[in-house]
Amino acid sequence: MKKFFLIFKLSIVILLLVCPFLAKLQAAQEKISVHVTPVSAFVGDIIKFSVSVELPKGAYIGTAQNISFENFEIITSEILKLRAQENTYELNFYISAYKTGKLTINSLTVFYIDVEGSDNLFFTPEKVVEIKSIVATSANTVVTDIKDIKKPTKLRIKTIHALLIIIAIVAFFIAATSLVKNIIENIKKVKEIPLDNRTKSLMDLEELYNESSKITVKIFYYRMSEILRTYVSKTYKFDAMEMTTSEFFDKVKPLLPLEIDLAQFKQYLQVFNLARYADWLPTKEEIENNYSITKKLLELL
Repeated sequence: MKKFFLIFKLSIVILLLVCPFLAKLQAAQEKISVHVTPVSAFVGDIIKFSVSVELPKGAYIGTAQNISFENFEIITSEILKLRAQENTYELNFYISAYKTGKLTINSLTVFYIDVEGSDNLFFTPEKVVEIKSIVATSANTVVTDIKDIKKPTKLRIKTIHALLIIIAIVAFFIAATSLVKNIIENIKKVKEIPLDNRTKSLMDLEELYNESSKITVKIFYYRMSEILRTYVSKTYKFDAMEMTTSEFFDKVKPLLPLEIDLAQFKQYLQVFNLARYADWLPTKEEIENNYSITKKLLELL
């Protein structure tokens, strides 16, 4: 009987010690969900990555979070408390991809403070988005049904007429062959004189500027940035196309001649970030100024 009471007392003590721990472990469970909009985008487009989490009662998320995304650049972010009763928070990250393909938004580590003031953390699920490499827009086209083709009408052609038609066809064929031959020879001559990197980049930039009225601002700035980065990549032998704006600035800064002001160059690069937003509309003077700066960089770098 004494042995029974001893085991009973030990069981009560163990339960008193374990129950608070189990209660705390149960309270620390978070309900997490993530959402991505859109799931398919172009390079430079803004993607909204939202994390919704229901924390234990009394817990809260601090604003000091060291969060980064592989293959994505954070444009801006926000932490919102949605419902006080359920203690639900929403973390919104507006990110932009600088690589193409099916990219994974990596799992994030988010820290929060529980009701006792202790540090805790949770991990977000991974998400996959498709990033396309070509930015393009197309107008709506209307396709009409193809009508049935009528049976051909029989034509009565005299022998002399048929002979003249044959002669005309042969003459046209000979003339067309000679013209194609001349065109091919001229193309070969042009290819024998390859353009240097700077000349080709300046020609591409001028052609883009002449077409600026026919394309959107977003496409204009995207192609202008592409021309500059391609020129720098080929001239200085490093891959500028895969760099973020800050990485590109740090890499090119030592290469800039004295004629280029560093502050002006940094501000100029920020314009390409602004161009990602659909509601950003620069003036004609701003477009001409950015075109002039790009041309100056191609001439001096």
